Amino acid sequence: MAGYLPEEIIEKVLLRLPVKTLIRFTTVCKSWLSKIKASTFVQSHLCTTIDSNNQNDAHLLLLSARSYSKERNCYEHHWLHWDSPEFGEYSKLSNPLSFFTPKNKPQELRVTGTCNGLVCLESYYDNSCKERLPALMLWNPSIRKIVKLPRIPGWGHPNDYKVYRMYAPLGFGYDPHSNDYKVLRIVILRSDRFSFRYSSVVQVYSLARGSWRRLSASVAPLDLQASGIKRPAFINGCLHMLKYREDDMYCSTHDWFIAYFNLATEVFGEIMIPEALQKRRCSISRYGDSLALIKDYDTRDPDNRGCEIWVMKEYGVAESWTYLCGEVVLKEEKDGGQSRMVLFDPKSGNQAKVIGSEDHVYCFMDSFVESLVLLDHANAISTK
Repeated sequence: MAGYLPEEIIEKVLLRLPVKTLIRFTTVCKSWLSKIKASTFVQSHLCTTIDSNNQNDAHLLLLSARSYSKERNCYEHHWLHWDSPEFGEYSKLSNPLSFFTPKNKPQELRVTGTCNGLVCLESYYDNSCKERLPALMLWNPSIRKIVKLPRIPGWGHPNDYKVYRMYAPLGFGYDPHSNDYKVLRIVILRSDRFSFRYSSVVQVYSLARGSWRRLSASVAPLDLQASGIKRPAFINGCLHMLKYREDDMYCSTHDWFIAYFNLATEVFGEIMIPEALQKRRCSISRYGDSLALIKDYDTRDPDNRGCEIWVMKEYGVAESWTYLCGEVVLKEEKDGGQSRMVLFDPKSGNQAKVIGSEDHVYCFMDSFVESLVLLDHANAISTK
């Protein structure tokens, strides 16, 4: 084939092939291996796949869940589903725990975030484990490769501070300006649990550098100590977190706002939320390529069922917040720690369809695209 077709034609054909086919084609000859592993091809294939998915409305969702045996052993499950009303299964992914040996196997892996086919995983160990691998790793399930992140460096703190720590959830995203994938970690140090005296430590991991870097103290805004438990939402090259002002920490109501971290400039900023939600606790999420806020109601109260979903139609423009009508997929938490995925109408509060099994605890769901990212990475390790 290479002897009869121009190279540019061959590349155009290869760019339109699925990931699994391209992986098989790396064994055809050395020139194809070199071409498919090239960083320019990996990026071009990702852009082609995203454009094709948008044109054909063929989007995937990554669904992560945990189940437990009678012996209380934890089992990780990861699926890809079609993002459609039928929510049909596309494939079941191999368990990344198979990468570990019995000696260093964590008790469980939790998904921190996903972007461009990469999944950021955080490992958790039981108290009996003496050897601990780095807590974080990047996993591409489509090509079955993993990059272990280096151990997170210590944060350091002033001598007159006790080591009381409060961690914000880790954030993961992509910097398109430098073609780099980054992990954000925020640690809040306080003299005691109820003190306003604190210091913020902001650390950023860069896949391109292969290392962690601590940012200057002047980068972190004062309101970072008001840390929520929800993972940041990655939209438009930024990680977004819900925060409230430090002077209302102990008030019954707070003035909420959205703090964001720009992965390209590595600086913080803030976005105003709708006035109707400024005094109410919400969850932050992504709706398509837009920023979204979800105000939950008490599902145990039949007269107060449902939720409000607001979407920022034009990124960064506070006036573009719009109340959303239409069915969405949400995670419903039930008594006893169980959860399930439901197709939900936020306006009426009615569940149109229950998705998944009640034998699982559903932990994560986000949009997903199959890619070759990590195929050209020197430190990527193949999994089974």
